[in-house]
Amino acid sequence: MAETTTEHPVRVLKHDLTRRLLLKIFRGELVGGDRLVEAALASEFKVSRTPVREALLSLSAIGLIELRPNCGAVMRPFGLRQIEEIYDVREILEVEAARRACGRIAPVVIQELKEVFHELKVRRPYNVAWERDEWVADCRLHALVVNHCGNTRLAEELASYGELIQIVRETVGNRRHMQVQAIDEHIAILDGLLQTNPTAAADAMRKHIRSAAALALEALER
Repeated sequence: MAETTTEHPVRVLKHDLTRRLLLKIFRGELVGGDRLVEAALASEFKVSRTPVREALLSLSAIGLIELRPNCGAVMRPFGLRQIEEIYDVREILEVEAARRACGRIAPVVIQELKEVFHELKVRRPYNVAWERDEWVADCRLHALVVNHCGNTRLAEELASYGELIQIVRETVGNRRHMQVQAIDEHIAILDGLLQTNPTAAADAMRKHIRSAAALALEALER
C-alpha cells in the first residue's frame, strides 16, 4: 500500500494564521504602528505561540511587519501604495518566470489547461461552483509557471507573494468580474507557452498582472 503523508500540524496552523492576519491587515483592523503580541494573538486565535511566531516570521519576510528587538512585531504602514508595490514586485517576478518557463512545460499539459479555460469561458451560469473551478484553474496556471521557471529562488519568492494576492482577491470583492476578465488573459499566457515564445508569454503575463492590480486597487479605493 502506498505511503501517505500529511502536512505537519504547525505548518497547517501557520498557514491559517498567516491568512487570518493578512485578512485583518487588508480590512484595516491592523494599521501601521500596531504591535502584534504573540501571547495576545495566541489567545485570540486559541492556539499555541509557536504557529503564531511562524506566521509573524512569514509576514516579516514579505515586509508587512517589522520584528524589533525588545519590542516584538510591529505593523509597517500599509495601504493602497503598498498594494501597488506588491503587484509591482509580483509583475517583475512572474513575468520573468513565464519567460523562463517557455519550453519547459509539456505541450499536452498546457493544451489541457487551455481547454479548461475555454470551457469556463462558455459555461453558464457564473455561480459559486464556476468561481471555485475558475480559481482552481487560475492557481494551476500560476503554479505551472512557477514550478517550471527553472529557478528555485525565483519560485520561492513568488510563493511568498501568492498568499498575499489570494487574500487581496478575497478581500476586495467583485471577484466574478475579475475572474471573467482574467480568462482571456490566462489563455493568452498559455498560448505563449504553447508556442514556446518567451516574449509572448512574458507580455501576456505582464498584461494579466497589471489588469489584476488595476481592478484590485479600484475596488480597494471604494
